[in-house]
Amino acid sequence: MILKNLSIDCVIFGFKDNKLNVLLWQAEPELLQKYLISKEEYQQLKEIFEKNPALKSDKYWGLIGTHLPVEEDLDVYAKKILEVATGLKGIYLKQFRTFGDAGRIPHMRVLTVAYYALINPEYHNLELSPIAKAVRWFDIDQLPEVIFDVKEIILKALKTLREEVKYHPVGFHMLPDKFTLTELQTLYEVILDKKLDTRNFRKKIQNMGLLVDTGEKQTNVAHRAAKLYSFDLEIYHQLREEGLNFSI
Repeated sequence: MILKNLSIDCVIFGFKDNKLNVLLWQAEPELLQKYLISKEEYQQLKEIFEKNPALKSDKYWGLIGTHLPVEEDLDVYAKKILEVATGLKGIYLKQFRTFGDAGRIPHMRVLTVAYYALINPEYHNLELSPIAKAVRWFDIDQLPEVIFDVKEIILKALKTLREEVKYHPVGFHMLPDKFTLTELQTLYEVILDKKLDTRNFRKKIQNMGLLVDTGEKQTNVAHRAAKLYSFDLEIYHQLREEGLNFSI
C-alpha cells in the first residue's frame, strides 16, 4: 500500500564545468508499473499522478522521488528510488527537511521528506530510468518549469548545502579521486557563490589534515602543472566523530 500523504524527493547536485547543476526528471504512472509489483500500488500512484501538471505538458519537470510504500523505511527507500531512477549507487545522500505547508500540493495534503545528494556527473554514468520519460541536468540558475513547490525545495537544499560546506567537507563528494587545490577552491566558490581568499583557503584546508599529496602533478596542461591531491576518508570520518570545524 502507498502512503498517499507522504512522499520522498531527492535534490541531486552536480558540479561540472565550474557550474552547479541539479538533476530533474519527468515521470509517468504507466512507466511506474514496470517498477511497482503490486497492481494496487500502481493504481494508487496513478490516481495521485492524474492531477500532476507534468502529465499535461512536457515542459514541466520534477525532483526524483515518489510516494512511500507503507512497508519501506524512509532512508532506505530514498536510496532505492534514486538508484532505480538514475543508476546512481553509494553516493552522499542526506535528509535535510520535511515540507508540509497545507497548500503546497493543490489537490491533496502531502508531507515530503527531502534529501540532497552530491556528485560529479563526469564520474557517474546516469542510466535512463525504466520509470521516467527523461532525466536531465539543469544549471541551478536556469531551472525549467517545475511542478508544485520543487523550486522552493531546491533553494532550501542549496541553502543547506552552503551551510554544510562551511563546517564539513561535503564538497569533496563532487571532486574526482585526484584534484588540484585550485579545483577544490573553485568548487567551494561555486557552491558558496563568492570568491575566497586563496592563501587563507589553502592554509585552512591543509591544516585540516584531510588532504593527501599523491606525489603526482597535472599532465597535458598549457600552464605550470599543479600538484594533485586526494581526500583521506579515514581522517575525515575520525574528525567528524571528534568534532570537525571546517569553517572557511
